Amino acid sequence: MKKLTLLIAVAALGILVYKQMAKEAAPAEQASAQALPSYSPQGAIEDEIINGDTTLLELPRLAGGNNNYFVTHRASGKVNYSLEYDVTKLHSRWVAFSFDAATAEDNVRRSDAWSWDPKIPAAYDTSNFFRRSGYSRGHLVASEDRTFSQAANEQTFYYTNMSPQLQTHNAGIWHRLENRIQEWARDRSFCDRLYVAKGGTIRDDQVEAERIKGKMVVPRYYWMALLMKKGKTYEGIAFLTEHRNYGKGERIDGLTLSIRELEQFTGLDFFYHLPDDIEQAVETTDPHSAASRRLWWKQ
Repeated sequence: MKKLTLLIAVAALGILVYKQMAKEAAPAEQASAQALPSYSPQGAIEDEIINGDTTLLELPRLAGGNNNYFVTHRASGKVNYSLEYDVTKLHSRWVAFSFDAATAEDNVRRSDAWSWDPKIPAAYDTSNFFRRSGYSRGHLVASEDRTFSQAANEQTFYYTNMSPQLQTHNAGIWHRLENRIQEWARDRSFCDRLYVAKGGTIRDDQVEAERIKGKMVVPRYYWMALLMKKGKTYEGIAFLTEHRNYGKGERIDGLTLSIRELEQFTGLDFFYHLPDDIEQAVETTDPHSAASRRLWWKQ
């Protein structure tokens, strides 16, 4: 955790120089983009291709740009999850969804319905990128997050929801975090609704140097941001992991940080639809405070 704290401390400086880094890296980025099929965006907002509900509370702020697709998937008459997909990196920038009484229901088993996302052009299909890559097909929205209906679970197997993860990370610390979130989300005495944003970092300075097949980025970090609503009260917490194997003795409460710190590290803007005063309070809450530990960890 000390290493992560140091990384967060220098993140603000990293963000300041990131735009210059992006300019210097532009030729390589353009070359990568040119290797992918071209497309003509239609109905875009700020040139981003919009095919979903941009008003959902769980969403981070959209990046904009015609290399990004914003999608909301619906299942069984309910919002299932949303994502923002960067076609120049063949990876989602983030996924976002919420658990309420209906969507937290546990009605079906894992479907293993692997398929390409029908809302993203098939030209960007990554279903053949994982085999022999050394990485697992790591869910961002976990299969177990969406078991309220068969259709909802099947949508979690879209390849836009997959991230190339080391299996030791995917089945280890990431799975443990997923389990904890599901426990919170399905405990109606704990929350009325739990809003979740998750992802792997895809910024140029936060990915591995080598892309899979020269096209798909591999995140160096994975993160989660949570917003809990109980009555009229909102609370928030965030998690950050390095993309590596963690020992079984690693405590997941040691991976916490404030949402504001996660924003500084990733450059993303979480839960921006909240009223400013609530957003400020939620995002700056210290997860290591006595009150936070009592709330989240019953300590």
